[in-house]
Amino acid sequence: MEMKDAIVARRSVRSYTGQPIDESIIDELAEYISGIKPLHDNIPVDVMLYGKDDFQKEFARSSIYRATDFAVLRSAMSIRGYQQNAGFIGQQIALWLTHKGISSCWAGMAKQKTQPSRGELPYVISVEFGRGDNAPFRRLPEESPRKKLHELLLGEISRPEFLPVLEAGRLAPSAVNLQPVRYLTEDDCIYICRTKPPLKFQYLDNIQQIDVGVAMANMYVMCDGKCTFVRQSRPPELPENCIYEYTMRLR
Repeated sequence: MEMKDAIVARRSVRSYTGQPIDESIIDELAEYISGIKPLHDNIPVDVMLYGKDDFQKEFARSSIYRATDFAVLRSAMSIRGYQQNAGFIGQQIALWLTHKGISSCWAGMAKQKTQPSRGELPYVISVEFGRGDNAPFRRLPEESPRKKLHELLLGEISRPEFLPVLEAGRLAPSAVNLQPVRYLTEDDCIYICRTKPPLKFQYLDNIQQIDVGVAMANMYVMCDGKCTFVRQSRPPELPENCIYEYTMRLR
């Protein structure tokens, strides 16, 4: 399976066999993480790999899904875009795991039990992973419980080559499967934005910024990294309930 194939194949898995991941795979993952492409080069990020026992010692509510391993993302929080950056990095990890035949899920509800130690970056979010229990990978996009692409588009698609990239964004996971990311295309640009969370989901505002980075990672992988993401000072006019995030251009 290639990384692009993992965009369709990956599903969020919440039950695991408990079978340990080979140490050689963990070492390979650590090597992959060391060379992963961030969304923002200027935001300090630390990704650490934990086994289940060590993770449970440091984090609360960590045993819900019985995963055997965790990729913990920590980041400086003083720079705008740190949530999107964490989502961008974490989803690349999740796709890499899928293409290696390993199941995963975003552990959005885990909380660090203690304050970060001196010199340690603050905790943002984790990706848990392991051998899925009766959780086969998807074969077709239609198997994914996602909104239709037209529900996420603001207008028509300006270029046909945007279609597979937008479809990759559509297939991205999101908190409570709300799919807040929206897309507007004009000429050679894909404008990425998100809807404001409903009142009853206001607490998800922070994590929905992570959702944006997750969708952008899918798009990045789909176009083989041949793209740029920038934040424009004067984005196009958007519906009142939408917040502009980034502009994507294919190279």
